[in-house]
Amino acid sequence: MSISKVGIVILNYMTYELTIKCLASLNEIAYDNFFVVVVDNSSPNDSYAKIKDYVNKNIFSYEIYLTKSERNGGYSYGNNIGVQKAEAIGADYVLIMNNDIIIPDKEFLSKITDFLDKNKDTAIAGPGIIQKKGMIELPLLISRIKPYNYIINNLFYPFVIFLNKIAKKRIQNLQTPLKVYAVSGCCFVIRTKIFNEIGYFDDNIFLYGEEYILGEKLYKRGYGVYFLPNLHIIHNHSVTIGSVYDSKKITRMQIKSHEYYLKHYRNDISYIMRSLMVYSDYFREKVYVPVITIAKKMINIVKK
Repeated sequence: MSISKVGIVILNYMTYELTIKCLASLNEIAYDNFFVVVVDNSSPNDSYAKIKDYVNKNIFSYEIYLTKSERNGGYSYGNNIGVQKAEAIGADYVLIMNNDIIIPDKEFLSKITDFLDKNKDTAIAGPGIIQKKGMIELPLLISRIKPYNYIINNLFYPFVIFLNKIAKKRIQNLQTPLKVYAVSGCCFVIRTKIFNEIGYFDDNIFLYGEEYILGEKLYKRGYGVYFLPNLHIIHNHSVTIGSVYDSKKITRMQIKSHEYYLKHYRNDISYIMRSLMVYSDYFREKVYVPVITIAKKMINIVKK
C-alpha cells in the first residue's frame, strides 16, 4: 500500500457549509498520510470565520491548514495558494478537490496513489465522476484539440450531444485506465514535483479552461494524464458554480478561457484558424444554447 504523503487542497468561496460537510466526510478516508489545506478565496461573507470556528471546535483524523487569499482571483489563483502550501508541508501528491465532492470509497487515496506510484511517467490521475442519474461522466477531453474537429463540433452541437450520450453509455463498462488529454478540475491527483515544474495553474484564467492548459503543459513535456473509470466520486456541480453565476455568465467565461488557451498555448494553430474556433464558440452560444435551454425547460414542465 502506498505511503506517499498527500495534500488535499479545497477551495472555498462563500459556500462554507459545503466545505464543513466536506471536511467532516474526509474523516472516513482510510489513509494514514494525508492533510488538508483549505483556502478561502476572499469570500465576501463570513466563510473564513465559520470554517475556522468549526475546525477549532472539532477533532479530525488528519491535519487541517486554513488560509485566506487576499483577493478572489478565481479557481487557479486560489488553488495555487493551496498547492504551494501543500508543497511546503511536503506533499508528494496534491489532490485538487471541490468542496461539493463526495468520496464514497474509503480506499480512494490508497488506490489512486498506488496507480501513480506504479506509473512514474504519469502526472495526473482523475477518477470517474458521477453527476447525474448515477452514471459516470465522460473524461473532459480524451485527445488534444484539433481545429477542424473543434469547429465542426460547435456547428453541429446537437448532434455532438447525441453522440456523447452514446459514448457515455459505453464508458460505463470501462474498467481499465484510459490515457486522456485532460481530466475534470473538480477532482484529480497530481505529482507535486511536476506541478511545480510546469508552473502550477495559469492564474490568468479566472474560471474554466484550466484543465486544457494543464493538459497542454503536460502533453508538451511528455507526461501522462489518466482517467480511472473504476474509481468513483460524486460531484454536485450546480451547487457551487450555479449558486454564484447564471448560465449566460458561465458560458461567456468558458469561451473567454478557451480563447486564452488557444492564444497562449496553441501557437501550432494559425491565427485565422484560432479565430474561427472562437467564432464557432459564439455561434454555438447564440444559436444552440438558447434553444437547448428552452427545450429542457419544456421537458421538465411536461414531466411535472
